[in-house]
Amino acid sequence: MDHQKINSKLKITKLENGIKLSVKVVPNSSKCEIIGVIEDSLKIKLDVPPVDGKANEKCIKFLSKLLGVPKTSITIVSGETSKNKILFMKGDTEELTSKLQNLIFD
Repeated sequence: MDHQKINSKLKITKLENGIKLSVKVVPNSSKCEIIGVIEDSLKIKLDVPPVDGKANEKCIKFLSKLLGVPKTSITIVSGETSKNKILFMKGDTEELTSKLQNLIFD
């Protein structure tokens, strides 16, 4: 991972019942992976094309697996048709924040 990207601060908005997170997706990649933080967004490569909601589904499925949370606890608040999305993750704010930080810095 490019260490310059790690120095960027991931913007996480803590709410009463979860967190909001800014995500930038890169569809049509060779594999699914988190590649860092760019402009306060979590940058994620996805191995699917951006058609028929496939990238959105894969983004939610990928993050739910990495964070160990149900897919139903992650929703796209805005940016369904954009590469830049705002996600809402329902759950314990501290736990989710900690898991995200671990994903970025591991």
